[in-house]
Amino acid sequence: MLALVGPTACGKSALAHAAARALRGEIVVADPFQRYRGLEIAADSPGPSETAEVVYHGVGDLNLTQRSTAAEFAVLAHRAIDEAIRRGVVPVVSGGTGLYLRAAVARMGFPAPPDPEVRAWAEGLVARNPAEALAALRARDPEAAARVDASNPRRVARALEIASDPAPRPEGAGLWTGEVRRPTLVVGLTRPREVLDRRIAARVLRELDDGLVGELEAALDTPGVSREALQVIGAREVLALRAGEIAGTDLPERLAARTRRLARRQLTWLRKTPGIVSLDLGDEPAETALPRLLRLWREAGGDPVASGG
Repeated sequence: MLALVGPTACGKSALAHAAARALRGEIVVADPFQRYRGLEIAADSPGPSETAEVVYHGVGDLNLTQRSTAAEFAVLAHRAIDEAIRRGVVPVVSGGTGLYLRAAVARMGFPAPPDPEVRAWAEGLVARNPAEALAALRARDPEAAARVDASNPRRVARALEIASDPAPRPEGAGLWTGEVRRPTLVVGLTRPREVLDRRIAARVLRELDDGLVGELEAALDTPGVSREALQVIGAREVLALRAGEIAGTDLPERLAARTRRLARRQLTWLRKTPGIVSLDLGDEPAETALPRLLRLWREAGGDPVASGG
């Protein structure tokens, strides 16, 4: 298998698409938001021209009222990967969401959903007193407290739910543990910080021109929309825009700043990933790195016939 990981806006989707075409492969998208129909602009999902050329899995399979969970995604990803390999097709996993990428390539166990009362307690504590919630998590699971993104209330609440569950966690449930299911070349894509920041700003402007605000307003107005769907970057900012808390002229920088913070977290995760092979894209279009990527693929033992080599 080939897996491409990197920060948002670095160009991994374009390079994954080019690689899938060269290898005659199929793409498994490790991104919770691209699963949603109705978030295509916000999630930067592949368009009709891409899906006409390459088979994509994990894109547009959920409506906005459904939950996207890593455990359910793992089932989808493993089925797509195993079926592709059975047909002699190269699976190309692409994504910036560490948990989803790991769920696709590794053998992970996932805790059962928490008791509704435990979930309500954890979410309520995080909402009322984030510091107390972190202290409670630290007391129950110091390792989880050290790993969790303390600025993300949803992740703190989820970690606290798991830590408060008296049932034993399944083997391999940790993000950094778990045996890889199949031989996998994991390539980490990087760019200089100033280049990545510039690409993020350009993508935000493109998405706004494409109708991002209207798409997110429609999502916010969807009866029963799931909280998971509304974690996508932009939903919070559009709510603030509606409430008059920010001006429309402030929106591009608000979105870019939040996206830059996400990219920094993704880079931190990338540096922690064991066995990763780095590929710097510099300031060039991502597709220009395809020859270097295919060379890494062949050196790792990938089928040279599939890449035309």
